[in-house]
This record gives sequence, structure tokens and C-alpha cells, in this order.
Amino acid sequence: MRKGEKTRQMIISKSSQLFNQKGYASALISDVMKETGLKKGGIYRHFDSKNELAIEAFKYSAKTMREHYKNAMHDKKSVKEQLLAFIDAFTTLERDVPIQGGCPLMNATIEFDDSTSELIPYVQSAMNDLLLSVEQLMIDGQKNNEISKDINPKQATIIILSSLEGALALSRLYRSPEPLTQTVHYLQSYVEQL
Repeated sequence: MRKGEKTRQMIISKSSQLFNQKGYASALISDVMKETGLKKGGIYRHFDSKNELAIEAFKYSAKTMREHYKNAMHDKKSVKEQLLAFIDAFTTLERDVPIQGGCPLMNATIEFDDSTSELIPYVQSAMNDLLLSVEQLMIDGQKNNEISKDINPKQATIIILSSLEGALALSRLYRSPEPLTQTVHYLQSYVEQL
């Protein structure tokens, strides 16, 4: 990797944490400069605008989260074990692992719920990928007779992800792991009963 590409990747990586903590609209280029140690020209040499950097930073965050979940599930044999590992991996977000500021999907969804940001299609795409991957696990579980055919995979997926995202929001708001811990325990039982 050439020096210019390394610098670009460093800007994206550091900006992803910054945008996730401060918000995409609230974080300023001066914040990015401080975070990266670069001058404005050094940043704009790699990105045409703050918006382009924000999109790349979000895509980086979404990829980091996909890898986090994939790593948590990779050695699990059954679908239920994979679902339980996914749910457990979600709990690390309350502790800012792997990304400072919690879930980038939740943060961006809340930030842009009533705006026309160019980032919205990327957030929707990342959420769709997550929803579809969990739903596919459910479908695979039904094919393997691990999950009841009476379960609606799409509905179960929405219940799991909505519960996790909502519990994470409450845990971050109250600065307490309890809402997320309680929800995870409930969802573990839910998955076992599928």
C-alpha cells in the first residue's frame, strides 16, 4: 500500500470513531484535523468534501461491525449457536468495542431519521445487510430443522435487532449495562425456544 493510500485509510479509520461519537453533522473538519494530526489541505487532498469523508467513514464502520459479528459466529456449528454468538457480540457495543460511540447503524439512523442526508442510502444498505444476514440464519435453521417452521424468519429477525438496538440506546442513555443485559438474557431464551 502506497503512502497516500495509507494516509487515506488512517483518515477514514480515525474519522469513523469521531463521526460515530460526535455525529456526522456535528463533527467538524477541525475535529478531523485534530484527530488525525493533518492540516485541512492534507485531508482534502484525499477527499473532495466532508460529506465524502463521512460516507467513507460510515462504510468503514459498517464493515468493521460486519467483521465483528462474523468473527463472533465463525466457529459456531449450529444456527442457534451462531444467533447466540451474534447477540452476545452485540453487547460489546455498550462498552465501545469495536467502535467508540456504540452501534454506528443506530447512531446514524437516529441522527438522520428526519433529514435528507446523502448518507441515508448507505445506512439503509448496511441495515438491510444486517437484517438479511440474520434472516438467512433463521431460514437456514428451518432447513436444518433447528428452528421451527412455524417461526416467521423476517419477523423474528426484526424482533431480535429492534430489541438489541433499543436496549443499547437505553444502556447508553442511562450509562448502565442493565437494559442491554436484560434484553440479551431475554433474547437468549427466545432463541433457545425457536
